[in-house]
Parts: sequence; structure tokens; C-alpha cells
Amino acid sequence: MPALRKSLFFFSLVFLCFTGVPAQEETEDFETILLPPVEDYYRFKTDTGSGYKITGTTKVWVGGDVMFNWGVRDAMRAPDPLLAFRSFSSWLSGMDYRFLNLETPVLKKAPSADKMKSYVFYGEKDDLNLLKDMKIDGVSLANNHTMDFGETGLFETLSLLDEYKIPYSGAGKNEAESLKPLSFTTHGKEFRIFSFSDTGETRLFSGPRSPGAAYFRVSTAERLIKKSKQNHVNLLSLHWGVEYSPEPTDVQRKTAKYLVQAGYQAIIGHHPHIPQGIEVFPKGVVIYSLGNFFFGSKNQYLKHNISAILHFKNGTLVCVEVVPVFGKHQTVQGGLYFSPLGPKEAEEFLKEYSVLCKNLGTDLEISGGRGYVFLDKELKAKLNP
Repeated sequence: MPALRKSLFFFSLVFLCFTGVPAQEETEDFETILLPPVEDYYRFKTDTGSGYKITGTTKVWVGGDVMFNWGVRDAMRAPDPLLAFRSFSSWLSGMDYRFLNLETPVLKKAPSADKMKSYVFYGEKDDLNLLKDMKIDGVSLANNHTMDFGETGLFETLSLLDEYKIPYSGAGKNEAESLKPLSFTTHGKEFRIFSFSDTGETRLFSGPRSPGAAYFRVSTAERLIKKSKQNHVNLLSLHWGVEYSPEPTDVQRKTAKYLVQAGYQAIIGHHPHIPQGIEVFPKGVVIYSLGNFFFGSKNQYLKHNISAILHFKNGTLVCVEVVPVFGKHQTVQGGLYFSPLGPKEAEEFLKEYSVLCKNLGTDLEISGGRGYVFLDKELKAKLNP
């Protein structure tokens, strides 16, 4: 590709990533033209400011529900099946850990589906290349779709995740396996992510000698961290809540408060398919629902969603940075694209989302197309938006 042509193509990719609109249809030599791993790539200068550049923290990125059917599958039929998603890849490379809810079995060959369910999902082996391209470090399998293809589907999913070296939590060949957390160590602190599902039929959950998803019991979640060591940072991924409801229930709020008091610094929720607000407690924070990440739904009711960067200093959560994303398929000029929101749309969405946070007693500061909940006021005072 001549130098000028290559340069123009690079700028077309930048245009795509910031607007979601392809500047040209060419995909030639895409693999050789990668966006630079710039940490604040999706921070903008807007009327609210330029955002906060938070440095010196451990950055744990969390995303919502992911499956590979419907609009996602349509997008992956392109000559380059990862093109529609690549706007995330470079940006996520700036994170220390990347985690999302994998709400689908992943199979080599689809067997008979669970006839007792209205919606049945499944992914194909090659779909895991998308997660690898985004450098996803871990996934939760604790949800109501993990068992869509029964024990066979679960075992095949576990095998393929192992093959692709994508760690998981929240499901296993028995209850003991399903309760094991994901873990990683940085700066002398061990981070542990426990995953549970509060949705689904009893038959889909693991037992002492039977496979399935990890069933959410408050007593179990509390017991697992009761003897935490001083260097442990405990996080909780929960598939819970009411679908399409913008507010958590009173029971969820009471449960969240109890578990944060018990030692979970952050609770990361999903299942409603739309975002719910953030609530801050003296010892931690709860994101009741992230909404979708890559879900491919063509339901026009499902619009924008959130992902979040959890910033830790010395093992203590100091800030939640909210990054708005498309959580459904977006058809633009004949193509399907998934990306963080551009500045204008991000700000409009965050103003709406801030109301959900305010209803839970939380002030969401908006700056540069991102939202911020500071738990460390001294940190905020040192930053310039």
C-alpha cells in the first residue's frame, strides 16, 4: 500500500473509532495498521472539560453482557470479522485487567438446544478470537445462559476457554469449582473476582456433584471472603436484578450494603440489559447494572450502556470511571460497528445516567465524555480536568 494511501487509511480508522462511521470501505492490510495503545484515547475535550487523567492506579476494566448472536454475528461476517470491534482493542490495552460477563456457551458444534427456554444463545470457537483481540483477562460464566446447551455445552465451553487461555469464574463441573474466584496480583495486592448468578432455574446451578453456574447466596458470598488476607482485594460479579428496569430493587440495595460491609470493595452487576446507577457505601461501591457490552440485540429499546474502570491505589478503590459504550448492534452506512460513544452522544447519555446515580445518593461528575465517582476526595483535588 503506497505511503499516502496507507496514511489516509489510518486516519479513516481513527474517524471510525471516534464516530462509528466508516470513512471508507477498504479493509486491505488492516492487520498492519493498528491504533496506538493510548490510555486516554476515548477522552474528549467538551464543554464539561477534558476529563481526568488518573495515573499511578491499578485499572480494572469491567464490561457487561456479551454474546455472539444476532447483530454481533452479522458484524462478524465481514472479511475481517474483528473489524467492527477493533476500536476497543487498543484502548483496552491500557488497562491492568479486563473482565466481562460471557452470557453464552461457546461450542465447536451446536447440539440440541434447551427446549425449555425462550432464548438460547451459543458462540462458535472462533468467536473467542474477539475476546483475545481485546485482551480480555477473565470472564464470568455465572448467568442464566451458561447452561443453554446443558452439561455438554458447559464442558465444551470450559475446555475452549482453557484452550484459548481465557480464565473464568462462576461455573464449573461442581459447586466447589464454580465458587473459585478469578485472581491476579499487582503491586503486592491480590485481586479476586467472585461470580454468582441470582437468575435462572434451579436445575441450571451447580451442586456438590453436578455442573452448572454458581448460585448466589449471601451467606456463601460472605463466607468466601471471611478469612481474607490483608493483601486481598475482593470484588463481586453478580448476575441479578429485573430485566429492563432502570432501578435496583430494595432487596438488592440492602444486600449490596451488607456485602460491601462484609468486605467486597466493588459489586459489579449485570442482567437487566440496560444500565442502572451507582451507589456508594462507606467501604465500597456498587454498580447495579452495566447493561450490555457486545450483545447484538436489535431491540431499539436497548440503546447505550456503560463500562467502567475501577481505579485502585494500594489496594483501595479510589475512583469509578464510567465509559459509555454501544451495547447493541449499530448499523451505519451498511456496516455494523461497536465502539465507545463519541463526545456529544456520551455527554447526553451521561446526563441521563447521572439521574439514576442521583436517585441512589451518588453524584456523577461528567467531564470530557466520561463520568466519575471519586471515593478519594484528595485524589480529585490533585487532578485537573
